[in-house]
Amino acid sequence: MFAPLRNEEVEKIHRMSLHVLDHTGIEVKSEKALAILKQGGARIVSEKNRNRVHIPSPMVEEALRAVPKAYVIYGRKQGSETRFERGNPPLFGPSGAPFIIYDLDTGVRREARLRDFVSFVKLLDGLPNVDSVTTPCTFTDIPKEVMEISTFFHLVNTTQKPLSMDFSGESGFKEVISLVELLRETVFEGKPFVSFGFCPVISPLRLDKVPTDQLLETVRAGIPVAPITMAQPGVSAPATLAGTLIVMNAEILALTVLAQVTRPGAPFLYGTIPGMTNFMTGQMLTASPELPLLNAAATQLADYYGLPNWATAGRTDSKLFDIQAGYEYSFAIPWVALSGATYISAIGGFLESVCALSFEKFVIDDEVVGMTKRVLKGIDTDDEDCAVDLISSIGPGGNFLAEDHTINHMRKDFFSPTVAEISGWDDWNQKERPTALERARRKAKEIIASHPAPPLPDDVIRQTRDVFPDMVIELDPMQIE
Repeated sequence: MFAPLRNEEVEKIHRMSLHVLDHTGIEVKSEKALAILKQGGARIVSEKNRNRVHIPSPMVEEALRAVPKAYVIYGRKQGSETRFERGNPPLFGPSGAPFIIYDLDTGVRREARLRDFVSFVKLLDGLPNVDSVTTPCTFTDIPKEVMEISTFFHLVNTTQKPLSMDFSGESGFKEVISLVELLRETVFEGKPFVSFGFCPVISPLRLDKVPTDQLLETVRAGIPVAPITMAQPGVSAPATLAGTLIVMNAEILALTVLAQVTRPGAPFLYGTIPGMTNFMTGQMLTASPELPLLNAAATQLADYYGLPNWATAGRTDSKLFDIQAGYEYSFAIPWVALSGATYISAIGGFLESVCALSFEKFVIDDEVVGMTKRVLKGIDTDDEDCAVDLISSIGPGGNFLAEDHTINHMRKDFFSPTVAEISGWDDWNQKERPTALERARRKAKEIIASHPAPPLPDDVIRQTRDVFPDMVIELDPMQIE
């Protein structure tokens, strides 16, 4: 395990966070949230049209007792459910939804379209190490008024894996809630199949109105919530990692209180997506070595509270598919994975500091995560794996290659890459020396063309169209041009 904080340091960050919530307070823009927090025992100080909420420590402690320590999100495919709970192997998936992509056929950098979105979701459904699927990109070729409802429909219609839906505005939110409720009963037998992600925090220590109101409505609807803070050291948090941790932790604890006062027992994911700062330009960085430190330390805080958490890794600030993209992406993932994070957004397909994404990068990301999962699996030491009898029977100078034991274990104990080139020079030369990018492109095209991703039942699609007639629907999203 990777734990950058000692136990006493975790407790200190916790105490300082409680001090900030009680004495400094947090500014809240939502009148609904203000009323709920006041009713729950918080003190409201109003001055010049700004409302600062002071949350006492007992209120935080009561919320931490109420929040579930585990919850499950189900997929349409049997056995695909994801359990968010401390102590389980990390779950991996994407996060973030840039509107710039690199075209799979031409490599041209352009704005994303609806068909790209469907292709990305189908690719994520087919990649073996993606445990949960969220909105991969923001498409720009349909009316804004139906963007959110169309996004959610195509998300659930194209993947059979558990879902997360991120929101960035107010338009269409209530319609998505209605569609969740419809599908929960008609397709998922009343089981939760999606969580909603929000960024209600404007660091430092402010809750914005629209996403905070959306969080409240989501909690009331019984949908798990995954709110995040994106504090940036030196900009929206102190220019120290400890100070940034205190700001982030106070913000997430405030959201925990708000969710649990609204609906005790509401499923809640402790989410931190810190940014780093280029102090020469003020630009946010996504791949500095301090980021895995912050994510691992935030994971320790979540563990201190017994809460499942959302951490980030696998970003790059490179603008190209180059060596920088490779080493920046790969550097952070093992540290965050070894910290014990519950969910790690590390299969994002990102370039350009999360401003663009590509199909090939998704495939490469998935392979790196597959390697990480193999490391986390560890080494079995039962009698079959120790193989003492086999060692004795083969004896000095023998060979294990033709043994049944070798054949059986080479399939389950050893990672087999599909993108990395592991053959000899002559074989690679005869295949016309394909690069990793070319192999990833070929695999992406194969998955999009042939991966079975059955859409929702026809009667459900018809019912959905009746309820939401303006929604942009392709009745067969597998027919991708």
